[in-house]
Amino acid sequence: MKRFIRVCVIMLVLYVVAYDLKIGTLPQSSPANAEIHTEKKQDKNKQTFKTYEVTPGDTLISVVEELNSNKNYSIVSMLKDFKSLNPGVNPENIQLGKTYKFPLYSK
Repeated sequence: MKRFIRVCVIMLVLYVVAYDLKIGTLPQSSPANAEIHTEKKQDKNKQTFKTYEVTPGDTLISVVEELNSNKNYSIVSMLKDFKSLNPGVNPENIQLGKTYKFPLYSK
């Protein structure tokens, strides 16, 4: 009986993890299939950026990789540039449905 309960608990944990990774448990302010709005601009420091509305599953790294075709940037520079473009915003705590400025890196 103990073995059966352990198997059930393990299956439940695996289901919850898979559900959280696939769909997420955070409330969505917009539908998951919402259209992505981007806009290319330059700020006062000559840093090129695009505004991007965060969707479920987005992280700073995934968005920057999606917006940039070249890979000549580091995570440290990505974090620094994001913080300079979005003062007061922690890159680890970006929120669904909000629009942020993400850096673009030229070739």
